[in-house]
Amino acid sequence: MNCKEYRQGEKMLQSWPVQIDQNQYNAQKCPRCKIHISRSHESRFSPLGCKYNFYPDKPLVRHTVRGLVAGAASLAIPVAAVGAVALLAVGTTIGAPTYGTYRLVKHIHSKRQERRQRYRTKTIARHWNTSDSLSTDDQMIESDDIRRTVQAIA
Repeated sequence: MNCKEYRQGEKMLQSWPVQIDQNQYNAQKCPRCKIHISRSHESRFSPLGCKYNFYPDKPLVRHTVRGLVAGAASLAIPVAAVGAVALLAVGTTIGAPTYGTYRLVKHIHSKRQERRQRYRTKTIARHWNTSDSLSTDDQMIESDDIRRTVQAIA
């Protein structure tokens, strides 16, 4: 980067705050420390906070505390991400077999009920056919209708 590019960037940096975007200025100057701020500048522990909000006469303490807060935040994010991945892995290890077992038991139960229902239907149909010793076509049609009704109910 040469001097000309640096000066051009400096001019752009000085003109950006006074431009209006969405009916408001891009940035304003802090009345106390005179630096351009675009959002909140009032936070005590933010590294970008106003120097007059937190130990204005002790810059070393201010920089140390704000640096520690920023460092702790930057360390906490990866630790939280690793914890979330570990929790997800453990949850999947426990949850997947449990859910699979639940679905299997439910499937076995429904098949068992279906088998019982088929047996009942056959028993009822057999009972109706054997109780009539002389069956005619009309009686067979009637028993077929009854069998369909019983199957529809089941």
